[in-house]
Amino acid sequence: MKIISGCEKDFITNCICKKQLRLDGRNLTDGRTLEIAFGEERGCCIVLLGNTRTLAQASAEITEPKQNTPNEGILHLNLEFSAMASPDAKAQSRSSDEVVEAQRLLERCIRDSKCIDLESLCIAAGSKVWTIRVDVHALNDDGNLIECSCIAAVSALAHFRRPDVSVSGTEVIVHDDHEEVALNMHHMPISVNLALYEQGKYILVDPIYVEEKVADGCYIMGINAHQEICYVHRRGVLLLLVEAVERCEDAAVKRAQVVTQTIRKALDDDAYKRATNSVIGFTSMINEGTILGAKKLIPEVDLESISRHEAQDEPEPEVLMVQDEQNGRSSSAGDRRVTKESEPSNAMWRAMTILKEQEAAVFEGGKSKWGVQEEEDEEEESSISSEGDISPNVSGVVKKEKESESEEEAVYIDEDQVDVKPGSRGWYSKDPFI
Repeated sequence: MKIISGCEKDFITNCICKKQLRLDGRNLTDGRTLEIAFGEERGCCIVLLGNTRTLAQASAEITEPKQNTPNEGILHLNLEFSAMASPDAKAQSRSSDEVVEAQRLLERCIRDSKCIDLESLCIAAGSKVWTIRVDVHALNDDGNLIECSCIAAVSALAHFRRPDVSVSGTEVIVHDDHEEVALNMHHMPISVNLALYEQGKYILVDPIYVEEKVADGCYIMGINAHQEICYVHRRGVLLLLVEAVERCEDAAVKRAQVVTQTIRKALDDDAYKRATNSVIGFTSMINEGTILGAKKLIPEVDLESISRHEAQDEPEPEVLMVQDEQNGRSSSAGDRRVTKESEPSNAMWRAMTILKEQEAAVFEGGKSKWGVQEEEDEEEESSISSEGDISPNVSGVVKKEKESESEEEAVYIDEDQVDVKPGSRGWYSKDPFI
């Protein structure tokens, strides 16, 4: 579990209560950026609420109905935490309090609010019904995970299409070639999470992780855009007045209306892309032009401007021919040339002066002395026929011993090769290459 120090808690509380500012620069009633994208398959949805990310997938299968509701379909909701979702992921098993609470709130908001017409999912009363299952996976938890999970589940249900079926006697026929049927949704409930400070005096919309931990408590309300309250849940130690509850309701209604508009806009955009055979899926969420993106966007080029530019008469660059005094001729087009596009720099004039005054000889060295030693080394190698043999052509005795384990070479130098300078503290070899 992430530990929040006392200094960090005091800093966040003072910023909110005294300056009405938050860590990310938002106002108290501002939410984070909400992005919704749908996959190629129907019912697949990913939601980005700031740094909080959830992935939802809806599916359907034909099963038998429940005994107490023989003419209604079944709706299952499942919430899973990824191992890398948050610092508390290891402690959040399926039986932990946090996971059980989030699972129950998701069921109360969507299933218990009757947002899906379950009777429309009945194929044959008492024998065959549709079972809709929504799996929500928490990819990253940076606060307000319940609201993000609810948005993903509602968006997946609104985007999902089930196959068309027909009943022939007691046999159910699934038509894969027919147009798929959308689910009948009455409304879109949204779980709005509000963090309260000083017993409801300061209300934070869409809190981040540290703001949830530092707050006195959270007031979670399931509400739709029609101002219909589905459920109310309180977390933490809160003693709220009536005025504070009314203020929470007003903030929740505004938040639910904004989220509902964002969901409908995302659904309309996806429907337009599918109707026009455009690219669909999660490709729209890739940041192009960055190291994590696929490629950089190609800028638009005005062809008319290019043609006009080519038609203009540009002056040819001035070429300065350098006189080669050694050969008594001027350099040709393939030899050295200097293009004078602007005033030459000091380095260019210096180079021209060196070539003109025959100072290029300064860069040439004398005769190489390494060749003499290379010839001597070749004579030594030819004189030594095998390891440990001694050749009379080489002054001194060179013994090489190879150890099988370490494979290191030991070199022994004769006294004839050692020369000690008078007054020196050491010795040096007459042959510096040994």
